[in-house]
Amino acid sequence: MTSLSAKDAEDSSVCLCVLNTCAVTGKAEQKDRRTIKLLLKKFPQAALIVTGCYAELSPKEIEAMDSRIVLLPGSAKSALSKVPEYLNDLFKDGVVYGQGLAFSLREFFSGDKKPFLEGIEPLAKKKDGLFLMPVKAAADPFALLPKSFFAHSRASIKVQDGCNNSCSFCAIHFARGKSVSIEAKVALERVQDLEKSGQSELVLTGVNIGQYRGEWQGKDLDISGLLELILAGTKKIAIRFSSIYPECVTEKFAEVIKNERVRPHFHISVQSGSDKILRRMNRPYSRQKVLEACRRLKAAKENPFLACDIITGFPGESEEDFEESLSLLKEGGFSNAHAFPYSPRPGTAAASLLPKIPERVKDERVKALNDYSALAKTAYINSFAGSVRPAVAESVRGKAFVPQGKKLVRAVTDNFIHAEILLDEGEQSPLNGQNVFVKILGANEDAIKKGMEWEAYAELCKNV
Repeated sequence: MTSLSAKDAEDSSVCLCVLNTCAVTGKAEQKDRRTIKLLLKKFPQAALIVTGCYAELSPKEIEAMDSRIVLLPGSAKSALSKVPEYLNDLFKDGVVYGQGLAFSLREFFSGDKKPFLEGIEPLAKKKDGLFLMPVKAAADPFALLPKSFFAHSRASIKVQDGCNNSCSFCAIHFARGKSVSIEAKVALERVQDLEKSGQSELVLTGVNIGQYRGEWQGKDLDISGLLELILAGTKKIAIRFSSIYPECVTEKFAEVIKNERVRPHFHISVQSGSDKILRRMNRPYSRQKVLEACRRLKAAKENPFLACDIITGFPGESEEDFEESLSLLKEGGFSNAHAFPYSPRPGTAAASLLPKIPERVKDERVKALNDYSALAKTAYINSFAGSVRPAVAESVRGKAFVPQGKKLVRAVTDNFIHAEILLDEGEQSPLNGQNVFVKILGANEDAIKKGMEWEAYAELCKNV
């Protein structure tokens, strides 16, 4: 999807597209709608399955866009694993396109496996205005598990879903529901299988991973205990976290992550550095707890890469509140901040809060946060200039300038530096997902300022 462009020619050979949507911000939903329209235009004969949080929260809005859209709420996303087998049966006598396929898929998701191929008006059997019926086989949010991550440089496992918090700005807990966790035994077995298959790195993911709760041999486990179990039950696979909340970083967590197989890279969900705004957001921690988490992480891992999310322009955010967020980045030692302006989510408590912050002020504050983040990331990368780091090679996607006689290699270091490496055309390139060592040469300041992913220059080490 990242390569799809409005300039691309129409392709009538595609019969089915699947779009996993996000609803974390109003801008995310805007992108969802734009992508839906683009897919419908570029693939005029395709049915389009729309799933994820946006499909959960705004089904009528999405369905009204086109009769080729098939809604599958995020809570039933694991039903996608059954679609390939169903399509194989459905397509035995030829491929089904467009509205016919969309109608047949709706019936399939509603529990009636009879295909409706022709002679039936699409949407003729609506119930309550929608085809959004529960899928009995999709009750397990952890059921959708790829057997192979052959196209990815690292694997991922969702160990937790949902959230027990009720943050005033967030609609995700409406879409995902209360926190649920994968069984510790299942998680361990999946990690062991990935290690046996040759995966070198794994990301543990969840909506609020600090709310993980499991059991192992009669003992209750939190996320620290699960990590400890995974490390003890495996030998070499490296572990990252998608994101963590400040309260996740307990003394026990800090002790477990000292293991060298836990990558020195942590993304913390912060949102604000002002205690007043954190209370208005109904966040379950204070500014001091954020700083305490940062101190523990830096004590456990040498010079880790710390990143965070910051919302600015939240209702009632004064200039002083904003300055507290900016100072938190400095005091906490964050090397990157994902800053974005507050956008009201319908149905949330914050949507009615006053006073509203003007869009112009939001934009100015986002820019100030991004400017600081660019400086901090540049300084962090340059602090490693001349040092050798373990990394995982990644395939090169998209266009990039490469000097004549050279070829491009990309790799992500253990501390999450995204490095570009130039090799001679005759040199052998590492495979996607292969463990390598790279020597950091320095930051690509221009790329960092533009918000590009690949942010450092490096050399491939051949004799380490």
